[in-house]
Amino acid sequence: MQDQRFEEPVRVALGRSRNTIYKVERVAQAADILMNRWPAKTGRYHVAARKACLGVLEGLKEAHYARAAFVNAAIEADILVERDA
Repeated sequence: MQDQRFEEPVRVALGRSRNTIYKVERVAQAADILMNRWPAKTGRYHVAARKACLGVLEGLKEAHYARAAFVNAAIEADILVERDA
């Protein structure tokens, strides 16, 4: 497994009422959230993000691909927290 750090963290709101903010800094963290803590139904971007994270962890892709896919999935699930929030 080749975990990589994101150039810039991604913040997502999780939990029952989405009141817990997670600062996601690594691909393995994003993969864990996508696989085990995702609050929404699986959508197109969620599936793409899981594949992108797996690609990074297998050493086939760079972290920026996984980060972009994770951000898109978070937008799709309406859990992305803007930087200034």
